[in-house]
Amino acid sequence: MTTTSLPIPAFKPASNPVNRSSMERHMTSGQCLCGAVRFSLAVEPRFFYRCHCTLCRKQTGVGHNLATLVKACDFRWDEGQGAITSWRKPSGYRNDFCSQCGSTVPNPLRESPYFWIPLGLLDVELDMECVGDFCTDDAMPWDEHRSEKSHCAAPDSLGFILHELQVDTGE
Repeated sequence: MTTTSLPIPAFKPASNPVNRSSMERHMTSGQCLCGAVRFSLAVEPRFFYRCHCTLCRKQTGVGHNLATLVKACDFRWDEGQGAITSWRKPSGYRNDFCSQCGSTVPNPLRESPYFWIPLGLLDVELDMECVGDFCTDDAMPWDEHRSEKSHCAAPDSLGFILHELQVDTGE
Protein backbone atom coordinates (compact mmCIF):
# COMPACT_ATOMS: atom_id res chain seq x y z
CA MET A 1 0.00 0.00 0.00
CA THR A 2 1.38 3.34 -0.99
CA THR A 3 0.72 6.96 -0.26
CA THR A 4 1.80 9.29 -3.01
CA SER A 5 0.95 12.55 -4.59
CA LEU A 6 -0.41 11.49 -7.96
CA PRO A 7 -0.97 13.85 -10.85
CA ILE A 8 -4.59 14.93 -10.80
CA PRO A 9 -6.15 15.46 -14.24
CA ALA A 10 -6.81 19.12 -14.94
CA PHE A 11 -10.17 20.41 -16.06
CA LYS A 12 -10.34 20.83 -19.82
CA PRO A 13 -12.55 23.77 -20.76
CA ALA A 14 -15.26 23.20 -23.31
CA SER A 15 -14.11 24.09 -26.80
CA ASN A 16 -17.32 25.98 -27.50
CA PRO A 17 -17.46 29.28 -25.54
CA VAL A 18 -21.26 29.17 -25.51
CA ASN A 19 -21.22 25.77 -23.81
CA ARG A 20 -18.58 26.93 -21.32
CA SER A 21 -20.57 29.97 -20.19
CA SER A 22 -23.68 27.83 -19.99
CA MET A 23 -21.75 25.34 -17.80
CA GLU A 24 -20.45 28.08 -15.51
CA ARG A 25 -23.94 29.44 -14.88
CA HIS A 26 -25.00 26.05 -13.55
CA MET A 27 -21.94 25.16 -11.45
CA THR A 28 -22.33 23.16 -8.26
CA SER A 29 -19.40 23.61 -5.91
CA GLY A 30 -17.76 21.54 -3.21
CA GLN A 31 -14.78 21.59 -0.89
CA CYS A 32 -12.91 19.65 1.75
CA LEU A 33 -13.29 20.37 5.47
CA CYS A 34 -10.55 23.03 5.61
CA GLY A 35 -11.43 24.54 2.22
CA ALA A 36 -7.96 23.99 0.73
CA VAL A 37 -9.34 21.68 -2.00
CA ARG A 38 -12.22 23.13 -4.01
CA PHE A 39 -14.02 21.87 -7.09
CA SER A 40 -17.00 22.61 -9.30
CA LEU A 41 -19.43 20.45 -11.24
CA ALA A 42 -21.07 21.66 -14.43
CA VAL A 43 -24.08 19.50 -13.58
CA GLU A 44 -26.36 19.10 -10.61
CA PRO A 45 -26.31 15.38 -9.86
CA ARG A 46 -29.78 13.93 -9.37
CA PHE A 47 -28.86 10.47 -8.15
CA PHE A 48 -26.44 8.89 -5.69
CA TYR A 49 -25.65 5.47 -4.30
CA ARG A 50 -24.79 4.07 -0.90
CA CYS A 51 -21.94 1.58 -0.55
CA HIS A 52 -21.54 -0.48 2.61
CA CYS A 53 -18.32 -2.31 1.67
CA THR A 54 -15.47 -2.49 4.18
CA LEU A 55 -13.29 -0.11 2.16
CA CYS A 56 -16.00 2.56 1.98
CA ARG A 57 -16.82 2.17 5.68
CA LYS A 58 -13.18 2.59 6.67
CA GLN A 59 -12.68 5.46 4.24
CA THR A 60 -15.58 7.45 5.69
CA GLY A 61 -15.47 6.26 9.29
CA VAL A 62 -19.22 5.59 9.21
CA GLY A 63 -21.49 2.78 8.06
CA HIS A 64 -21.57 3.66 4.38
CA ASN A 65 -20.36 5.97 1.66
CA LEU A 66 -22.69 8.30 -0.23
CA ALA A 67 -21.39 9.21 -3.66
CA THR A 68 -22.19 9.99 -7.23
CA LEU A 69 -20.28 9.97 -10.49
CA VAL A 70 -19.94 12.76 -13.04
CA LYS A 71 -18.33 12.89 -16.44
CA ALA A 72 -14.75 14.19 -16.31
CA CYS A 73 -15.74 17.01 -18.68
CA ASP A 74 -18.31 18.15 -16.08
CA PHE A 75 -15.71 18.30 -13.28
CA ARG A 76 -13.27 21.12 -12.55
CA TRP A 77 -10.63 21.61 -9.86
CA ASP A 78 -10.91 25.20 -8.63
CA GLU A 79 -8.18 25.19 -6.01
CA GLY A 80 -5.83 22.97 -4.04
CA GLN A 81 -4.79 20.21 -6.43
CA GLY A 82 -1.32 20.39 -4.87
CA ALA A 83 -2.83 19.57 -1.46
CA ILE A 84 -4.24 16.24 -2.68
CA THR A 85 -2.54 13.02 -1.64
CA SER A 86 -3.51 9.58 -2.97
CA TRP A 87 -3.41 6.25 -1.21
CA ARG A 88 -3.71 3.14 -3.33
CA LYS A 89 -4.12 -0.55 -2.52
CA PRO A 90 -2.52 -3.16 -4.80
CA SER A 91 -6.08 -4.04 -5.91
CA GLY A 92 -6.37 -0.60 -7.52
CA TYR A 93 -8.67 0.91 -4.88
CA ARG A 94 -7.69 4.54 -4.54
CA ASN A 95 -8.50 7.18 -1.95
CA ASP A 96 -7.60 10.80 -2.64
CA PHE A 97 -7.62 13.12 0.35
CA CYS A 98 -6.65 16.61 1.41
CA SER A 99 -3.19 16.49 2.98
CA GLN A 100 -4.16 19.35 5.30
CA CYS A 101 -7.46 18.17 6.84
CA GLY A 102 -7.71 14.53 5.71
CA SER A 103 -11.09 14.86 3.97
CA THR A 104 -11.63 12.39 1.18
CA VAL A 105 -11.91 14.36 -2.06
CA PRO A 106 -13.13 13.53 -5.58
CA ASN A 107 -10.93 11.35 -7.72
CA PRO A 108 -10.85 10.07 -11.27
CA LEU A 109 -12.55 6.68 -11.37
CA ARG A 110 -9.70 4.40 -12.41
CA GLU A 111 -9.13 4.64 -16.15
CA SER A 112 -12.64 5.84 -16.98
CA PRO A 113 -13.92 9.26 -18.09
CA TYR A 114 -15.71 9.79 -14.76
CA PHE A 115 -15.01 11.39 -11.41
CA TRP A 116 -16.19 9.91 -8.12
CA ILE A 117 -17.77 12.61 -5.93
CA PRO A 118 -18.35 12.14 -2.18
CA LEU A 119 -21.69 13.88 -1.54
CA GLY A 120 -20.74 15.33 1.84
CA LEU A 121 -18.33 17.73 0.13
CA LEU A 122 -21.02 19.50 -1.90
CA ASP A 123 -21.75 23.06 -0.73
CA VAL A 124 -25.37 23.12 -1.85
CA GLU A 125 -28.41 21.11 -0.91
CA LEU A 126 -29.47 19.10 -3.94
CA ASP A 127 -32.70 17.21 -4.44
CA MET A 128 -31.21 13.76 -5.04
CA GLU A 129 -32.52 10.22 -5.10
CA CYS A 130 -30.71 7.09 -3.97
CA VAL A 131 -30.54 4.55 -6.78
CA GLY A 132 -29.49 1.70 -4.55
CA ASP A 133 -27.43 0.27 -1.76
CA PHE A 134 -24.41 -1.80 -2.69
CA CYS A 135 -22.41 -4.40 -0.73
CA THR A 136 -25.26 -4.80 1.74
CA ASP A 137 -23.84 -8.12 2.91
CA ASP A 138 -20.97 -6.07 4.36
CA ALA A 139 -23.31 -3.59 6.08
CA MET A 140 -23.01 -3.25 9.82
CA PRO A 141 -26.13 -4.34 11.73
CA TRP A 142 -26.43 -0.87 13.28
CA ASP A 143 -26.54 0.78 9.84
CA GLU A 144 -29.84 -0.66 8.66
CA HIS A 145 -32.33 1.79 10.16
CA ARG A 146 -32.39 5.30 11.54
CA SER A 147 -32.47 5.72 15.27
CA GLU A 148 -35.83 6.55 16.84
CA LYS A 149 -34.02 9.52 18.38
CA SER A 150 -33.61 11.64 15.28
CA HIS A 151 -32.23 15.13 15.70
CA CYS A 152 -32.73 17.71 12.98
CA ALA A 153 -30.02 20.05 14.29
CA ALA A 154 -26.50 19.76 15.66
CA PRO A 155 -26.15 18.76 19.33
CA ASP A 156 -26.10 21.58 21.87
CA SER A 157 -22.90 20.39 23.55
CA LEU A 158 -20.21 17.75 23.73
CA GLY A 159 -21.69 16.71 27.06
CA PHE A 160 -24.97 15.84 25.37
CA ILE A 161 -23.20 13.56 22.88
CA LEU A 162 -21.13 11.89 25.61
CA HIS A 163 -24.31 11.29 27.63
CA GLU A 164 -26.20 9.84 24.67
CA LEU A 165 -23.27 7.55 23.84
CA GLN A 166 -23.02 6.60 27.53
CA VAL A 167 -19.32 7.46 27.59
CA ASP A 168 -17.84 7.42 31.09
CA THR A 169 -16.55 10.95 31.66
CA GLY A 170 -15.28 10.24 35.18
CA GLU A 171 -17.70 12.70 36.77
